[in-house]
Amino acid sequence: MTIAKRNKKQVMELCLHQTQPSQENISFPLFCMLKRSFSYVLQRFGNRDSDPFIPSLGMSNKELEKMLSFFSISMDDSQGGSLGTYLECYEEHKMLVEFFLRYRNRQGDMSLWIAHLLATASLGENHLWQDMGLKNRDELGSVLRAFFFPLFEANKEDMRWKRFFYRKLCEEEGLFVCKAPNCKDCLDRPICYGPE
Repeated sequence: MTIAKRNKKQVMELCLHQTQPSQENISFPLFCMLKRSFSYVLQRFGNRDSDPFIPSLGMSNKELEKMLSFFSISMDDSQGGSLGTYLECYEEHKMLVEFFLRYRNRQGDMSLWIAHLLATASLGENHLWQDMGLKNRDELGSVLRAFFFPLFEANKEDMRWKRFFYRKLCEEEGLFVCKAPNCKDCLDRPICYGPE
Protein backbone atom coordinates (compact mmCIF):
# COMPACT_ATOMS: atom_id res chain seq x y z
CA MET A 1 0.00 0.00 0.00
CA THR A 2 1.40 3.39 -0.94
CA ILE A 3 1.86 6.17 1.61
CA ALA A 4 -0.94 8.22 -0.01
CA LYS A 5 -3.37 5.29 0.18
CA ARG A 6 -2.34 4.52 3.78
CA ASN A 7 -2.87 8.18 4.76
CA LYS A 8 -6.31 8.19 3.11
CA LYS A 9 -7.20 5.05 5.02
CA GLN A 10 -6.04 6.57 8.32
CA VAL A 11 -8.00 9.76 7.64
CA MET A 12 -11.08 7.70 6.77
CA GLU A 13 -10.77 5.68 10.00
CA LEU A 14 -10.33 8.88 11.99
CA CYS A 15 -13.46 10.39 10.41
CA LEU A 16 -15.44 7.23 11.09
CA HIS A 17 -14.20 7.21 14.68
CA GLN A 18 -15.20 10.84 15.14
CA THR A 19 -18.75 10.18 14.02
CA GLN A 20 -19.06 6.95 16.00
CA PRO A 21 -20.96 8.33 19.04
CA SER A 22 -24.36 7.79 17.54
CA GLN A 23 -26.62 7.50 20.54
CA GLU A 24 -28.94 10.49 20.31
CA ASN A 25 -26.58 12.02 17.72
CA ILE A 26 -24.08 13.59 20.06
CA SER A 27 -21.00 15.21 18.59
CA PHE A 28 -17.55 13.73 19.05
CA PRO A 29 -16.32 16.67 21.22
CA LEU A 30 -19.39 16.33 23.48
CA PHE A 31 -18.83 12.56 23.64
CA CYS A 32 -15.19 13.11 24.73
CA MET A 33 -16.19 15.71 27.31
CA LEU A 34 -18.87 13.42 28.78
CA LYS A 35 -16.51 10.43 28.83
CA ARG A 36 -13.97 12.51 30.76
CA SER A 37 -16.66 13.73 33.15
CA PHE A 38 -18.16 10.29 33.81
CA SER A 39 -14.69 8.86 34.47
CA TYR A 40 -13.84 11.69 36.85
CA VAL A 41 -17.11 11.61 38.80
CA LEU A 42 -17.08 7.82 39.14
CA GLN A 43 -13.60 8.06 40.63
CA ARG A 44 -14.22 11.20 42.71
CA PHE A 45 -17.49 10.10 44.33
CA GLY A 46 -17.35 6.33 43.99
CA ASN A 47 -14.39 5.22 46.07
CA ARG A 48 -14.12 4.39 49.76
CA ASP A 49 -12.55 7.77 50.63
CA SER A 50 -15.25 9.84 48.92
CA ASP A 51 -17.30 12.35 50.82
CA PRO A 52 -20.06 12.13 49.84
CA PHE A 53 -19.92 8.53 48.63
CA ILE A 54 -22.27 7.84 45.70
CA PRO A 55 -21.63 4.34 44.34
CA SER A 56 -22.17 3.93 40.58
CA LEU A 57 -23.61 7.47 40.38
CA GLY A 58 -26.69 5.98 42.05
CA MET A 59 -27.50 3.97 38.91
CA SER A 60 -28.57 0.34 38.71
CA ASN A 61 -25.89 -2.15 37.68
CA LYS A 62 -27.63 -2.58 34.31
CA GLU A 63 -27.60 1.17 33.57
CA LEU A 64 -24.04 1.50 34.79
CA GLU A 65 -22.87 -1.31 32.51
CA LYS A 66 -24.61 0.25 29.48
CA MET A 67 -23.02 3.63 30.21
CA LEU A 68 -19.55 2.15 30.79
CA SER A 69 -19.84 0.17 27.56
CA PHE A 70 -21.01 3.14 25.50
CA PHE A 71 -18.16 5.35 26.67
CA SER A 72 -15.60 2.51 26.84
CA ILE A 73 -14.85 3.28 30.48
CA SER A 74 -13.30 0.66 32.73
CA MET A 75 -14.01 0.81 36.43
CA ASP A 76 -12.14 -0.70 39.36
CA ASP A 77 -14.48 -3.29 40.93
CA SER A 78 -12.69 -3.01 44.26
CA GLN A 79 -14.00 0.50 44.88
CA GLY A 80 -16.47 0.68 47.71
CA GLY A 81 -17.24 3.00 50.56
CA SER A 82 -19.55 3.20 53.54
CA LEU A 83 -23.15 2.51 52.62
CA GLY A 84 -24.10 4.48 55.73
CA THR A 85 -22.53 7.56 54.18
CA TYR A 86 -24.42 6.88 50.94
CA LEU A 87 -27.74 6.44 52.74
CA GLU A 88 -27.30 9.85 54.36
CA CYS A 89 -27.51 11.56 50.95
CA TYR A 90 -29.65 8.96 49.13
CA GLU A 91 -32.93 10.91 49.28
CA GLU A 92 -31.32 14.17 48.19
CA HIS A 93 -29.54 12.42 45.32
CA LYS A 94 -32.75 10.72 44.19
CA MET A 95 -34.64 14.03 44.36
CA LEU A 96 -31.95 15.70 42.20
CA VAL A 97 -32.05 12.91 39.59
CA GLU A 98 -35.84 13.22 39.34
CA PHE A 99 -35.50 17.01 39.09
CA PHE A 100 -33.09 16.78 36.15
CA LEU A 101 -35.22 14.18 34.39
CA ARG A 102 -38.22 16.54 34.51
CA TYR A 103 -36.22 19.10 32.52
CA ARG A 104 -34.52 16.92 29.93
CA ASN A 105 -35.15 17.77 26.31
CA ARG A 106 -34.03 14.36 25.04
CA GLN A 107 -35.44 11.02 26.11
CA GLY A 108 -33.27 7.95 26.33
CA ASP A 109 -30.33 6.46 28.15
CA MET A 110 -27.94 9.37 27.65
CA SER A 111 -30.08 11.97 29.44
CA LEU A 112 -30.76 9.45 32.24
CA TRP A 113 -27.02 8.87 32.70
CA ILE A 114 -26.28 12.60 32.66
CA ALA A 115 -29.07 13.24 35.20
CA HIS A 116 -27.25 10.85 37.55
CA LEU A 117 -23.93 12.52 36.73
CA LEU A 118 -25.30 16.00 37.50
CA ALA A 119 -27.05 14.85 40.68
CA THR A 120 -23.88 13.20 41.97
CA ALA A 121 -21.63 16.18 41.19
CA SER A 122 -24.22 18.57 42.68
CA LEU A 123 -23.52 17.01 46.09
CA GLY A 124 -19.85 17.99 45.90
CA GLU A 125 -18.42 21.06 47.58
CA ASN A 126 -16.87 22.87 44.58
CA HIS A 127 -18.43 24.61 41.61
CA LEU A 128 -20.47 22.13 39.59
CA TRP A 129 -18.15 22.21 36.57
CA GLN A 130 -15.22 21.41 38.89
CA ASP A 131 -17.06 18.54 40.62
CA MET A 132 -17.82 17.16 37.14
CA GLY A 133 -14.15 17.22 36.13
CA LEU A 134 -14.80 19.74 33.35
CA LYS A 135 -12.36 22.41 32.21
CA ASN A 136 -14.66 25.38 32.76
CA ARG A 137 -18.24 26.58 33.18
CA ASP A 138 -18.71 26.81 29.41
CA GLU A 139 -18.24 23.04 29.08
CA LEU A 140 -20.96 22.53 31.68
CA GLY A 141 -23.16 24.94 29.74
CA SER A 142 -22.74 22.90 26.56
CA VAL A 143 -23.88 19.72 28.37
CA LEU A 144 -26.90 21.48 29.87
CA ARG A 145 -27.75 23.15 26.57
CA ALA A 146 -27.66 19.81 24.74
CA PHE A 147 -29.60 17.68 27.23
CA PHE A 148 -31.43 19.95 29.70
CA PHE A 149 -32.21 22.99 27.58
CA PRO A 150 -35.25 24.15 29.63
CA LEU A 151 -32.99 24.46 32.69
CA PHE A 152 -30.18 26.05 30.71
CA GLU A 153 -32.55 28.62 29.26
CA ALA A 154 -34.26 29.34 32.60
CA ASN A 155 -31.02 30.55 34.20
CA LYS A 156 -31.33 33.92 32.49
CA GLU A 157 -29.40 35.87 35.13
CA ASP A 158 -26.46 33.43 35.03
CA MET A 159 -26.76 32.26 38.64
CA ARG A 160 -24.23 29.63 39.72
CA TRP A 161 -25.62 26.30 38.63
CA LYS A 162 -25.84 24.46 41.95
CA ARG A 163 -27.58 27.42 43.58
CA PHE A 164 -29.90 27.72 40.61
CA PHE A 165 -30.85 24.03 40.73
CA TYR A 166 -31.56 24.07 44.46
CA ARG A 167 -33.48 27.33 44.21
CA LYS A 168 -35.64 25.90 41.44
CA LEU A 169 -36.19 22.71 43.44
CA CYS A 170 -37.28 24.73 46.46
CA GLU A 171 -39.67 26.76 44.32
CA GLU A 172 -41.21 23.56 42.95
CA GLU A 173 -41.69 22.22 46.49
CA GLY A 174 -43.20 25.54 47.65
CA LEU A 175 -40.26 26.25 49.94
CA PHE A 176 -38.91 29.77 49.86
CA VAL A 177 -35.62 29.95 51.71
CA CYS A 178 -34.24 33.09 50.09
CA LYS A 179 -33.39 35.99 52.42
CA ALA A 180 -35.01 38.62 50.20
CA PRO A 181 -38.07 38.73 47.94
CA ASN A 182 -35.86 39.08 44.87
CA CYS A 183 -32.21 38.54 44.01
CA LYS A 184 -31.41 42.21 43.46
CA ASP A 185 -32.18 43.06 47.09
CA CYS A 186 -30.44 40.01 48.59
CA LEU A 187 -27.20 40.30 50.56
CA ASP A 188 -26.11 36.88 49.25
CA ARG A 189 -26.07 38.08 45.64
CA PRO A 190 -22.22 37.91 45.36
CA ILE A 191 -22.32 34.28 46.56
CA CYS A 192 -24.98 33.25 44.02
CA TYR A 193 -23.74 35.27 41.07
CA GLY A 194 -20.03 35.77 41.69
CA PRO A 195 -17.42 34.59 39.18
CA GLU A 196 -16.60 30.90 39.12
